Amino acid sequence: MSLGNAFNKEEHDQTIIDCFLQMWRYSADLMFIMAVEDGDEFSLYDNNPASKAVMGLEKGAEIHRLNLRVQFGDEMAEQVYSTYRQVLQGGKPVSIEQAGMRGDGSQIYFDTLFVPIFDSLGKPIFVCGVSRDITKIKEAETVALKANEKLLEYSTALETINQELDRKVQERTKELENAKRIVEESLEAKSSFVARMSHEIRTPINAVIGLSHLALKTSLNHEQQDYINTILSSGENLLSLVNDVLDFSKIEAGKMGIEEVPFSPKSIVQHAINMNAIKAEEKKLTVTVDISPSLPPMLLGDPLHIQQVLVNLVTNAVKFTERGGVCVRMYTDENDDKSVLLRCDVIDTGIGISKAYLDQLFQSFHQADDSVTRKFGGTGLGLTISRQLCSLMNGDIWVHSELGQGSTFSFVLPLNIAPDLLLLNESKLNEKVIKEEYREDESIPDLSQYNVLLAEDNIINQKVVLGYLDDTLINVDVVENGEEAIKKLEEKKYNLVLMDIQMPIMDGLTASRKIRQSSNYGDIPIIAMTAHVSDEAKKQSAQAGMNAHLDKPIKKFDLYKILQKHLVTNNQYNPLKMNGFVMHEWVVLHSDVLSKLYSIDTLDVDDAIKNLNGKADLYLELILSFYDRYKDFSSAECIGINLDVIMHSLKSNAAYIGASNISVFCAELEINIKNEFFCSERTEHLVGMVKVLINKLAIILTPYFSLIKPSENIEEFSENNLVNKLREMVPLLKKSDFFVENHFSLLRKMVRGSKYVLDIENLIYDVKNVEFETATVKASQLILELQGD
Repeated sequence: MSLGNAFNKEEHDQTIIDCFLQMWRYSADLMFIMAVEDGDEFSLYDNNPASKAVMGLEKGAEIHRLNLRVQFGDEMAEQVYSTYRQVLQGGKPVSIEQAGMRGDGSQIYFDTLFVPIFDSLGKPIFVCGVSRDITKIKEAETVALKANEKLLEYSTALETINQELDRKVQERTKELENAKRIVEESLEAKSSFVARMSHEIRTPINAVIGLSHLALKTSLNHEQQDYINTILSSGENLLSLVNDVLDFSKIEAGKMGIEEVPFSPKSIVQHAINMNAIKAEEKKLTVTVDISPSLPPMLLGDPLHIQQVLVNLVTNAVKFTERGGVCVRMYTDENDDKSVLLRCDVIDTGIGISKAYLDQLFQSFHQADDSVTRKFGGTGLGLTISRQLCSLMNGDIWVHSELGQGSTFSFVLPLNIAPDLLLLNESKLNEKVIKEEYREDESIPDLSQYNVLLAEDNIINQKVVLGYLDDTLINVDVVENGEEAIKKLEEKKYNLVLMDIQMPIMDGLTASRKIRQSSNYGDIPIIAMTAHVSDEAKKQSAQAGMNAHLDKPIKKFDLYKILQKHLVTNNQYNPLKMNGFVMHEWVVLHSDVLSKLYSIDTLDVDDAIKNLNGKADLYLELILSFYDRYKDFSSAECIGINLDVIMHSLKSNAAYIGASNISVFCAELEINIKNEFFCSERTEHLVGMVKVLINKLAIILTPYFSLIKPSENIEEFSENNLVNKLREMVPLLKKSDFFVENHFSLLRKMVRGSKYVLDIENLIYDVKNVEFETATVKASQLILELQGD
């Protein structure tokens, strides 16, 4: 197929010559041609205007075989001639950095490409060159060197001053320093001991629990199953005791942090009851719950630590009660519009406590008396930790009891009431803050398409992890240290690395840092596996470049969840489609875009994905829909009679993507609008919040737009199909018929990649919150919009 006229070599060559003549004339780089003369001499055959300017020649001057010795003197001529001779001797092009002088006498630095030209007999006839002025770069290097020298001088001087100051301080406060050293050494020894014991104890516990789970999957008779279950139960109890000691140590060291997030007190009570239900049923105890109707459904506080206190009290109540029952009461002692004094009583009909032991009940490692320890077991740390946690949360805990008459343990905590918006998401928000119990009926993922590298030196831990991974059909290679792991990564392509922290030859942290420096496999997900469970240990693994942290003893479904999070599994369709485009590599998007979204401090990505039943692909689609919908959001949209509709829509849209700050603010504005209180300054503030988020999203999303291409695998969006589906649903919505939920799965697939994703999610959201009337209106309005009416 012809792309133009027939090839004309003469015309072709002339075009190239013409182009180079123009470059010669206008280039800022210095171009020259040196002629080789007799007697090992050279002359300037010609040079371009930029070169003439530097040499101090007239830009329009005609140059032909200019004698440089005559023009600039023998010394300068010999300097440049020696370079030309070197180039001719080498016989091939070469780049050389040189210092020189301008025509005005100022110094200049060049980076020059020299090209020797020979005739057909191999005789040198020309040396051509192109020089780039690198004077500013050299000057910058000089300035940097001088700055470093000065910095070194200042550092030396500062170090000298500090040493002198330290000497004087040590002389004047020697006794105080000695006392401080003794205390610090004592605390360090204790902290080191607890951390070391944690690691050493958790490693065998990992084997006990992990291998027990694996053994229960084999063919066992009833007696063997009973033995293994007893071993498993003992291992879990031992782990609980270790956790108590660690919590106690962490609180004593002042390293226990308290957070404030939304939670449901009702869910916390239910969780505490669920954890003790089997034991209570075995002892035939009645367990009752009394939650005051006036208690706000959602509060702000630290649910994990509140739950820890309540679970401790309920567990104790069940443990020390042989007949009768346990009652958990939760109510408010005091409250106003924004805060409450949450009170909880755990009442039992158990053995009771004599007054002689009540005072020492909350002390470390104490129980009522030694006979209790012998009969019921335990460290005596639970109540101590509960008191310390209550104190950290500005609350209090106490007990009323008589020997043989049962006990009532009570605690109070001052808490704030969560904004109204969070009431709508009560069940979802608690997924984030309530610890999940491990259930054997959780699904095992099929990971047969992936390759994983396991770096673990402990043979027992290897067996546990390999036993868990065996069910997933994933392909696993095992190495025993970080050095071997790096060698394996250089030999074979893996999808993920499970990396133990503490290994011989090269530890996991060092190996992770080296992996991150590689251009071939540096972006591979690395999951830390360690018995070091402190926040500091997790921080260190993150700083080393690890993506996540698995605590030992490793729990099977924890391992499965983290693998699923970092490996894309069972994709039946390309998961991201926006405005008729799809990402050509979902793996790239999943790992890169999601990780960058986590860096936006106003986005709770984990919570949002959990609320979407773990569908990260849908979350990314909603993020792009949100960006597309609000990238031009302005104050002009917040004017008019539909302001409440705009606020309601933005509130739920922001909640879907985890932008709770925007969602909560919209909820407040909704209330103001209903009360006919409109404040333009607050809407301006809202617009500002949205723009800040949109700008952050743009920075993250923009680099990936170039990766977008039309999809051939996903059926194009059809407005007619969506209209027909909505028409089917409207009669069900009008009758408040929950059968409409059967349409949701197909409905989501129909709008995937279209601008209607958020509209459909809002519709589904209303149905799930039994707002059928609102959903009916939205469906009808969407039908009209699609029809262009």
